[in-house]
Amino acid sequence: MKKLKLFILLIALTSMSALAKNSYTVQNNALILPENIQFAIHAYDVKNDKDPMLDFVAQYLKDRPFITKFRIEGHVYTERTQDENIKLSLQRAAMISYYLTTKGVDCSRLVAVAFGDSKPVAPVDECNTNINTRIDFFNAEVNHKAVFGNAVDGFAPKVYEPCEN
Repeated sequence: MKKLKLFILLIALTSMSALAKNSYTVQNNALILPENIQFAIHAYDVKNDKDPMLDFVAQYLKDRPFITKFRIEGHVYTERTQDENIKLSLQRAAMISYYLTTKGVDCSRLVAVAFGDSKPVAPVDECNTNINTRIDFFNAEVNHKAVFGNAVDGFAPKVYEPCEN
């Protein structure tokens, strides 16, 4: 009996340390990454396909099966047209959703959306291009109910459903 209690305690401590290893910050239903995911310039390819932030997001979702929809928002600020920025931001969000499915996240939990250059977080100028060009992640639905105050697709002009391909 004493060995069983010790074994259970060991399992509990191991589980707690695994959770502590990946501490997540969520603000206003947005998952805040410790670092940005980097893309090749004017392309949807991730610069480093072993980017630890991709695994960070995948693990976040694996640890939280109650998040039934997770929105991946693409934002791109280039000297190109608005339509081209929308297209590139959707391709980037779709690429992230594809990566997450290769890590075991069910595609039905993901929705990739594009905002192009319509939602800057800093003044739109040459100095802030890297800040405004980003991927944002949102808990959009919990236990099959939309998060209060948010549309699952974030009212994005373009939406990609990963399960449709």
